[in-house]
Amino acid sequence: MKQKRRQSSKNRGSAKNREPGKSREVIFGVNPIIEALRANSRRFHRIVIKKGVKKSGATAQIIDTAKRKKIEVDYADIDAIAKMAQAEGHQGIVAVVSPVAFISLDKLIMSLSAKSERSLALLDGIMDPRNFGAILRSAEAFGVDGVIFPSRKAASYTPVAAKASAGAGERIKLCRVNNIAETVKLLRDEGYECIAFDGSAKDVFTKVKPGPVAVVLGGEGEGVRPLVVKRCNQTARIPMKGAIGSLNVSSAAAIIFHMVSIR
Repeated sequence: MKQKRRQSSKNRGSAKNREPGKSREVIFGVNPIIEALRANSRRFHRIVIKKGVKKSGATAQIIDTAKRKKIEVDYADIDAIAKMAQAEGHQGIVAVVSPVAFISLDKLIMSLSAKSERSLALLDGIMDPRNFGAILRSAEAFGVDGVIFPSRKAASYTPVAAKASAGAGERIKLCRVNNIAETVKLLRDEGYECIAFDGSAKDVFTKVKPGPVAVVLGGEGEGVRPLVVKRCNQTARIPMKGAIGSLNVSSAAAIIFHMVSIR
């Protein structure tokens, strides 16, 4: 088994651990910037704050931390900040940083090998970066050990996702792979119980078996793809009592992560 884990990430289906061709990006919003500063996993090139902002609370915390870390702090008008952020919800503050580094599948598996009740989330085609970010926020809150997602035709940890996650993506292991179906197979070989969630599944998800578990969540509208479902140990659905037969994927994820956390 150890020899198998030493195989290169190329053979294990991992994608490159950074966005190709990108050395800098702009993140925005108070919480994402605070969490990135705390995590100390990105290089900060500079922070830009709206002119005339009151230097108190979270803003004062960011300025003080930047001063301590010798990060350049500039001030600009709101239009310039909005142009840098290229999105709503910037709260008058942006930061130019290095992209977040993703962990390879090999390293993710090895980093959790000593933990008996480890848990992972696999996202099969989540397209909306806000859903992606909201899922990361719930995953971090309920102690999920890592989130795995595909390198193509899916959302990634963009600045918009970072804002939706309230910075949780800076705190949780993120792993980008080339093939989710193959990753499920590899995780099963590593002893993970892989559960695909589908609103039409026969079995209701009520408890989690002891040992490592990987929950698989499908994209908006499409759900988990058939090949991925086929590779999983089982399919399950969330117990629901109301007339509405489905939940937004990020809402469903929060419920599932909570149920995994209390096993």
